[in-house]
Amino acid sequence: MTDTAVLTTADEAVDDRIVCHVDNQRVHVIKTHLQKHHPEWTIERYMAEFPGAPLMSKTAEELLKKREREKAEAAKRAAEQTETRAALMTSFGDGSGVSRSSVVVKQEFFHEVFELGKASAALNAKGQPIPISILTGHDPESENYIPDVDRNYIFNIDLLKKVIVGLQLNMPIYLWGMHGTGKTTVLEQACARTRRPFMRVQHTINMQESDVLGQWTVKDGQTVFQLGPLPLAMLNGWFYCADEYDFAMPSVTAVYQPVLEGKPLVIKDAPPIFRKIVPHPEFRFGATGNTNGSGDETGLYQGTLVQNAANYSRFKITEEVKYMEPKIEESILVSVTRIDKATATKMVKFANDVRKLFADGKISMTISPRELISAAQIGIAYGANFVLGLELAFANRLTRVDRKTVQEYLQRLMGA
Repeated sequence: MTDTAVLTTADEAVDDRIVCHVDNQRVHVIKTHLQKHHPEWTIERYMAEFPGAPLMSKTAEELLKKREREKAEAAKRAAEQTETRAALMTSFGDGSGVSRSSVVVKQEFFHEVFELGKASAALNAKGQPIPISILTGHDPESENYIPDVDRNYIFNIDLLKKVIVGLQLNMPIYLWGMHGTGKTTVLEQACARTRRPFMRVQHTINMQESDVLGQWTVKDGQTVFQLGPLPLAMLNGWFYCADEYDFAMPSVTAVYQPVLEGKPLVIKDAPPIFRKIVPHPEFRFGATGNTNGSGDETGLYQGTLVQNAANYSRFKITEEVKYMEPKIEESILVSVTRIDKATATKMVKFANDVRKLFADGKISMTISPRELISAAQIGIAYGANFVLGLELAFANRLTRVDRKTVQEYLQRLMGA
C-alpha cells in the first residue's frame, strides 16, 4: 500500500489531518505531501528538522494497517493454496491434474479475440475497444481441458458480454432457458477464445456429493482419496460448468454455496491435505439449466426440481437465454450445414412459427436450433429433401394430432 494510495483513500474519510511544518498545510500523509509540493524536502530531512512531529494522521494509519492486513490475508491464502498443491503433487507423484506452472494473464481486445469486426456492440459506450483477460502458460493437463475454437459459431454479442463480465469480475454465472438456445455453448466458446480450461459436469437427480467433491478409492492396492471435478477445477484455475443445474437435488447444489461466495471448499471426509481447497485466482463458476429454479412451467423438462432460492441468490449474474434473432439463426444454419440462404430462411421461419404455436399452448413441443441443424444435414443426405429432414429431426416426436398439423404446414411452406 503506497502513501499516495493511503492519502487518496484517507481524503475521503474523517478529516483529522495533521500540520505540515514546512508550509502549515493540513494533510494526511507528510511524505506524500512533500513529494508533491516540496520535492527538495526528503522525509529524513523533515524528521531531522521537526523531531517528534507526526508523519501520518490516525485515519491514514488505520487505512494503512487495514490494507496491510488484507495483503497478509491474501498472501496467507496463496501460501495455503501452494501448500495444498505441493502436497497433492507429492501424494500423486505427477500432480494428477494439479497445475504445475503459473498461469499468465495478458490483455487483448474483446472484438479481436471474438472476431467481431467493428460491430458497435463489441465496443464500450465511448466506441473504444474493451480489454479482456486471456490466459497462457497452462500445464499440459490443463491444456487438455481448453475447448477447441469453433470458427463457425456466431455469437450473440449482448449475451457474450455478460459472460465476459462474469469471467473478468469473477462473478458466478447462471444461464437458463429452452433447450438448444446455446447456454452451454456460449460458456464453452467464451472459454475457448480466452484460453480457459473448461470442466463440464452433468447433473442428474441421482448425483451425490461425492460425485462433485471426491471419494475414497483403491489405487495400486492402496486406499487413496480421489478428488472430484470441483476441487480439481478450483485448484487449477479452470472454469467449472455445472450443466443441468436444476436436475440436481438441493442437497447437492448446497455443496456449491461457499464456492459461489468465493470461499474455500471444505471436504469434511477428505484427509488433511485435501480438507480445505483454496480457489485459484482464475477459477470461475458457471451453471446452466432449463428453469430459473422455480420449477418447470412448460411440462417439457421432466426431472427438473424446484431449487433452494438461497442457493440461486448466490449467482451474481443470471440471464434467460432465448432463441436467436431469425437472421442470426439463418447465418448459423448456412455456416454449419452449407445449405442455401433461401432454404435456411424457410426453415428458420418454420422454427419460429412452431415456437409461437408452442408459446400459445397450441402444440406440445418446440424446436431448437440444434434440431434445425440436424434437419438440414438429414435433408442434404436425402438429396435436398428438407421436409423429410424436419420430420425425422423434429415432427416425428410430436403427438399424432400435433404432427399432422405441423406436417401440413411444413408441406405448404417448404413447397412454396
